Amino acid sequence: MNRSINRMAAAAAAFAVLASAAAGCSRNGGETKRKTGPAELTILFSSDLLGRIRSCGCTVEDVGGLGRRASYTKRIRATAKNLLVLDAGDAFSLDMGYSQAEAEFTFEGFNVIGLDVFTPGEMEFIFGLPYLQALVENSSFDVVSANIVDEETGEPVFGRRYVVKELNGGLRVAITGVLDDTVRFPGYIDRSRFRVEPVESTLRSLIPSMRKEADFLILLSHMGKERTVDLLGRVEDFDIAIVGHDKPLIKREERVGRTLLLATGGQGQYIGSMTINLDAEGAFTEGRLRQVMLTSKEHEMDPEIAELFRIYGLPLTDKEKARTGSGREHRD
Repeated sequence: MNRSINRMAAAAAAFAVLASAAAGCSRNGGETKRKTGPAELTILFSSDLLGRIRSCGCTVEDVGGLGRRASYTKRIRATAKNLLVLDAGDAFSLDMGYSQAEAEFTFEGFNVIGLDVFTPGEMEFIFGLPYLQALVENSSFDVVSANIVDEETGEPVFGRRYVVKELNGGLRVAITGVLDDTVRFPGYIDRSRFRVEPVESTLRSLIPSMRKEADFLILLSHMGKERTVDLLGRVEDFDIAIVGHDKPLIKREERVGRTLLLATGGQGQYIGSMTINLDAEGAFTEGRLRQVMLTSKEHEMDPEIAELFRIYGLPLTDKEKARTGSGREHRD
């Protein structure tokens, strides 16, 4: 990990996010409106962990890791009126030293953090689809990827194509995720059991039902920033898109039409935080974005995560792993 990380104050820029005129439009397509009230929603978002479950172990200042992410998330959860914790994929690593123990630890760590929804990237398939499905089955969070389907049945390999979360006050948030249909999987990944369907047509088929069931739509886009921007130029229904793939990091407000782009792909060094105020129609009124650097000075190691490291017999820092070479069982 780069030891010369920019040591900005423990959270970067905060700014006002004003609603566009389009965001104030009705979301329910003329359906009978449920009685709802305004809400404040905090979204903690991440992507592209790329196997960096540990902190760096740097001498000047230790940074990153799931232990500090868990600590920060629990602190926010204690005060947030409504909280969603979302991840846009590529949590695993292509490094040949990356083990199944580390993959399992990652999902266990997400359970501790209280992740709500995860959209897999291509990295999550390194040990095969059946292995990934077994991890999903034993996880407490939702895994959604609308366009990854069973080769024979055409049904989503992780179950539902989207999930709906209800906030205090009655507003509903629909969350879906997609994997870039042009993504290149490593050659050793067995793709015989699944296929990746076209993103745009998949989303267009889902949006009517999502809008009917929810007031606010979120897309977890594992497509990288450039291709996500291109997609949102044609598919304009999402209020927020959280971008994964290629380690994107967006520090200031960026929109494509009505859709706010969010990304914090710093290999576990950062977690993004977006707090927004929604009116009774589910439209933005204002918001604040922060990119929080997970430094040892500001964020302690969560004891539950520390205990997981002990149970799995894994080193606590990247420096320790490099010294011992311990990642437990490796890929063949």
